[in-house]
This record gives sequence, structure tokens and C-alpha cells, in this order.
Amino acid sequence: METNLKIVSTERKIQTAFIKLVMQEGFDRLTVQQLSQMAQINRGTFYLHYLDKFDLLTHYEDELVTAVQAIFERYPKPRDQSVDERNAFQQMFKYLYRQKQLVVALINSPASQLVSRIKPVIATVIGQPALKTAIPPEFAQEIVTQGIWDFVCFWLTQDPVKPPQEAYVIFTASRQLSPQQLLQG
Repeated sequence: METNLKIVSTERKIQTAFIKLVMQEGFDRLTVQQLSQMAQINRGTFYLHYLDKFDLLTHYEDELVTAVQAIFERYPKPRDQSVDERNAFQQMFKYLYRQKQLVVALINSPASQLVSRIKPVIATVIGQPALKTAIPPEFAQEIVTQGIWDFVCFWLTQDPVKPPQEAYVIFTASRQLSPQQLLQG
């Protein structure tokens, strides 16, 4: 049991140092030496957990994408404007809010593949348009998917960050309005 607590503590230290250094220096300038010093661990301990900084980056991306996939598998997609705690998007907002520092560090890092990995997960959930319109289905799906992700990124990078419930209410309301209606206020 003590070993598990030590591993969790080490992982927490590494993640805290990773976030701080990526936000200060950028991922490209980050070194394992800096990360180890800030996390107050030795480099050997880092290498017991990860191959290099790229493996660490991939680990965090995997963690986030897997969690969002699990949320979308466990909870249903919202069918109306109700703010039901049991829907997938509400749960995704709550999860991303808890992970906001890590998400912001990754979305601000050009080395991160988080956006290209999470958008297909969102696209799978929203599916293809049901009605035929002048907009090809793949374009419609991309517009909606990108809009959802852009909303999440904008929300999480605000100061202060609105609580997930409040952001979800705004998100839900925005989904019912045309761009012209959104801009009219």
C-alpha cells in the first residue's frame, strides 16, 4: 500500500512540475533535468516511469482522451436543453475542469497532439447530420466538432474559469442559436 502511495505522490509531483514548466518554458525547451529538479525527484526515478519527455506528453494525452472516451461510453448524449448531470457533455465539462491546468498546458503546446486525438472522439459522439442540407456531412460534422472543442479551449483559458455547470449552461444555450443570433446578444 505504501508503494502505491509513493507512486501516486511521485506522479503528482511530475505532473505539477510538467504543467509549470510547459507553461513557463514551453514543451520544446523542457528538459528531464528541469522536470526532475522541480518535481524534487532524481532523474532515475523519472526514467522508471517514462522513457523521455515525449513519453510523458503521450501519457497525459492518453489519460485525457481515454477519460473523455469513457465518459461518452458511460453517459448518454444530451437530447434537449436540460442540464442533466447524467449526460456526456456535462460530465466531460466537469472532468476537464478538474484537469484544467493539464489541458491548458497541452492545448498551448505545439508538440501536443491532444486536439487531433480528442476531436475524433467528439465527432463519434455527435455523429453525422441526420438531415440533408447544402453542407456536405463531413463539413457539418467538422464545423460542430471544432466548435465544441473551441468552446472548451476558450472556457478553460479564461481568467477566472467559470465553473463547469455555468459553462455547460452557456454551451447548451449556444447550440440552439445561429451565429447571427449569438452576436445579437
